[in-house]
Amino acid sequence: MHLKRMRTLLSALTAILLVFGAGAFGTVQSENAVLLTVSVIDVGQGDSILISTSDGHAMLVDGGPAEASPKVLEMISKAGCGKIDVLVSTHPHADHIGGLARVLDGVRVDRVIDSGKVHTSKTYEGYLEKILAKDIPFSLGRAGSSFALGPAAVTVLWPVEPLAENINDCSIVVRVTYGGFSVLLAGDIEEPSEQALIKAGSLSPTTALKVAHHGSDTSTTAAFLGIVRPAVAIITAGAGNSYGHPTASVLARLKASGAKVYRTDLDGTVNIKTDGKSWQIETERDDGSKAAPTPAPTPTGGTGQKYYGSKSSNVFHYAWCRYVSNIKAANLRVFNSRQEAINKGYRPCQVCKP
Repeated sequence: MHLKRMRTLLSALTAILLVFGAGAFGTVQSENAVLLTVSVIDVGQGDSILISTSDGHAMLVDGGPAEASPKVLEMISKAGCGKIDVLVSTHPHADHIGGLARVLDGVRVDRVIDSGKVHTSKTYEGYLEKILAKDIPFSLGRAGSSFALGPAAVTVLWPVEPLAENINDCSIVVRVTYGGFSVLLAGDIEEPSEQALIKAGSLSPTTALKVAHHGSDTSTTAAFLGIVRPAVAIITAGAGNSYGHPTASVLARLKASGAKVYRTDLDGTVNIKTDGKSWQIETERDDGSKAAPTPAPTPTGGTGQKYYGSKSSNVFHYAWCRYVSNIKAANLRVFNSRQEAINKGYRPCQVCKP
């Protein structure tokens, strides 16, 4: 009966389905340039990311556990957000949606994007009922949809139909792009979703990465990092959590990728501010701000086909090949073309046949 109740609520909400259209975006570097701030909020063991612009737009991705809702609302207030344009609920686990009912009571929300993955919990039921009671436009986030957030563009990369059985692998993954800056918010996706994104060609280099699943070893594979190549990686984890997040292996893979790692359990809330050309990081537990170099603009024409090999073998693969996930981060080699791999003395894998 509880599952039927959840499906009924979802059906009622999707009856007021909102269809998104892509919006134009851009930036200028001047005293009057719009600033975009990505705030990865320290909510303990959970996720909540606020993206706000100086011209009054805001998107909240998840709301952390229930006990974190006062901090989330405080961050929204400090950012000067009179309302939330878009609330994205990546998936229905309590450490991501537990605080959303109080957030919905505390600030106006114009629309909600949900994964649509049914979960038979009181937390999820209360969240859906709150949206229904407030008559907030509701839609399901699916790969390929996009919309404008002020001068920025938001693109949904995941999930696709049919939804996976694993709730984490149903997480909504979004990329926010503003000029030459981009941030990838990976929810709690695990290796199967990462491999599917690689195979679909949906990934590209990004300035910042919100690391999937709190730094669990189920995610953030070497193949995934080899494509997104973040300058900055932010891990959301509770201090002294019982899950062992983030794991040593994920930290090693991030280090090998060259990313500068920030952790909410150590650094508190992490803020990235950008005008679309340069960016700067500030952390809650740092007296000053950490300036970052201006990144090269993210390529707009795609990254082209890349191939992957290991320093300990002479075989190269497609990114989605099952053998790539077994390559240790320290041994991963990335080739920009098939010919480059061959010129380096590598031969094609007989399984994926690149």
